[in-house]
Amino acid sequence: MTYETLELKVENRVARLTLNRPKALNAMNLEMMMELRALADEMDAREDVSVVVMQGAGRAFCAGMDLKWSESLTKKDRVESNRIGQKTFNRLANMEKPLIAAVHGYVLGGALELALAADFIVAREDAQLGLPEITLSAHPPYRPKITADGDPDQPEFGGSAPGWGGLTRLPERVGIARAKEMLFTGIRLNAARALEFGLVNAVWPEAEFEKEVAELATRIGAMNLYNLRLVKELVNRRYDLVEGHPS
Repeated sequence: MTYETLELKVENRVARLTLNRPKALNAMNLEMMMELRALADEMDAREDVSVVVMQGAGRAFCAGMDLKWSESLTKKDRVESNRIGQKTFNRLANMEKPLIAAVHGYVLGGALELALAADFIVAREDAQLGLPEITLSAHPPYRPKITADGDPDQPEFGGSAPGWGGLTRLPERVGIARAKEMLFTGIRLNAARALEFGLVNAVWPEAEFEKEVAELATRIGAMNLYNLRLVKELVNRRYDLVEGHPS
């Protein structure tokens, strides 16, 4: 299949999935969401792929939701966009193949929620990770300059929060207390702090990042495809293997 917003390369059982909208810092639009779902289906169907590495082209892993897409949404569409994001990231999280997010630069908002759909995250030392949505309607000086008048998506009554799975996946990754710290403050974690939190598994300098990611993916890719699928399913479903298959 040919993708417009993604680039896919497969070699030695390792699939490299690259978010490929570098001029927009790989911000996610509806087309990318649909292509991510299609790619997950393709990856599960391919017997020449044992592991998938998800990365971003250019200066950042991903800038979150595309502003042009966001600005075009009606109130009804905005609710539906949450459902689209959740369905897309759930599909990625439920892939049969191991999925690694290899992130650099900005990994904020929806971008972190995308990375959290992976089995684990590794980071380049320049990565900044966080869910800053709560700051968009905060009082100064914590409100970003780009939303000087407040968050345009904030409802008149009630509240808004990350909507693409981060509220459940982040606590699973870092624990409830640290997840609440991140969500209540909207802080950005640098790569070293993200490693301390347990949000990422490893941090590497830029000069070593590609080599380390490749070595990690190659090692996983060398494992038996069916055993990888079995182990991922057992771990995700909190099962133990009581008896192996007879042979």
